[in-house]
Amino acid sequence: MKTFSEIRSDFPVTRLRFPVTGRTGDQPLIYMDHGASTHAPQPVLDKYHQFLSGYYANVHRGHHHLSQVSTELFDHVSEIIFQFIGGNPSQNCILFTQNTTQALDMAAHMVSHLDGTTLTTLMEHHSNDLPHRKRGPVLHVDVHAEDGSLDYQDLAQQLKKHRIRLVAVTGCSNVTGYFPDIHRIARMAHEAGALILVDAAQLIAHDKIDVKPNDHPEHIDLLAAAGHKAYAPMGSGFLFGPRDLFDAAEPYLPGGGTVRFVTGTDVLFAASPDRHQGGTPNIAGAIAVGAALNYLSEIGMETVREHERELTVYAMDVLRAIPGLTLYGPESADRKSGVLTFNLSNLAHDLVSVILNNEYAIATRNGCFCAHPLLTRLLGLTEEETAGLRERMLKGEETRVPGAVRATIGLYNTREEIDVLADALRKMADGKWAGDYSSGTGYDRCQTDYYNFKV
Repeated sequence: MKTFSEIRSDFPVTRLRFPVTGRTGDQPLIYMDHGASTHAPQPVLDKYHQFLSGYYANVHRGHHHLSQVSTELFDHVSEIIFQFIGGNPSQNCILFTQNTTQALDMAAHMVSHLDGTTLTTLMEHHSNDLPHRKRGPVLHVDVHAEDGSLDYQDLAQQLKKHRIRLVAVTGCSNVTGYFPDIHRIARMAHEAGALILVDAAQLIAHDKIDVKPNDHPEHIDLLAAAGHKAYAPMGSGFLFGPRDLFDAAEPYLPGGGTVRFVTGTDVLFAASPDRHQGGTPNIAGAIAVGAALNYLSEIGMETVREHERELTVYAMDVLRAIPGLTLYGPESADRKSGVLTFNLSNLAHDLVSVILNNEYAIATRNGCFCAHPLLTRLLGLTEEETAGLRERMLKGEETRVPGAVRATIGLYNTREEIDVLADALRKMADGKWAGDYSSGTGYDRCQTDYYNFKV
């Protein structure tokens, strides 16, 4: 098994350095934006480049050498995904997508012909909410305002009160890192005659997933994820789900590759997965997803989880000790991933994120994280305040959107990096920074031309 130093050395991003304000010489990048995208380790990049330079060809129906190798590599990725999440390939299949958003949209499409309402939650990323709104009535399960956790009592009441066809829930909140009990939710959904869809974008790289057998009362029916959240390059994701459900749905993107035969008046569509995968897929991206999941499996997801849990415990302790810092989400690291979302009193969230980058080379994210209902709840905004924000936006007024800063722990982060983050935030809490961030003087300035990278 790889040691931590070997794992860290696998990631080229750990060797990047950038100039910062107020210090001489370049500083090492501290990448804590894993909640947005993870960087690929060298073994995954090698597999990716190997395909592009040596085996690049369209999959299926090609009898030349490159096409046969490409097809074998591409089809094998589904097997890797099944192994990684514990799925049964005889009853289920994998549909490849460009990201989790498309996978969730595809899942919403798959159940759109079923009777009933979709039930999602107020802690979802917009991608696990808006696609369902597009296809019919949607209800939302409430969350607890103090930590953003799911209100199971409200879930039970809504399942009892309404005819629900699908319960759509995140496996890990991208705002708080909170882990809802997806298997408990699955049991509740199935008892009410509904399916469950899990958005695993923030879960797949941080804890073990087991979808369980199809006849298990806690089976996960549908699961969506993307490679760029799991140490693969951007551009490829997947949807796991039951083959019979997929075959009963109209083709998601009809076109090349989705048919068995076409006449001037009729179309005979293929079975799943081909039925829904129109056009040439991102073959290289899918192969990289397989390589990334193999990389995580080699380390062991239990090992990944324990490393990140220990760092999260440490980070929560040191951040909570900073005067004026509010940390959002569950109190215990046992109930969450390494997502650390916070605000410093009297400092705008975007200013904090800019200073972390410009003066410490710490990569974070700020804003509402595509989860406005949850974040506004955590920030304590009233319905009147959120309605006022919306009205000002509709009028075209310049409106400062409330938000927070998010630092996300990944596979190769260290305690020392947490210490640098905490030290930076302590200084900011004391009003100490080197740059001038008044309006028009570089508030959003960073050295984008540091690398002479041209398209």
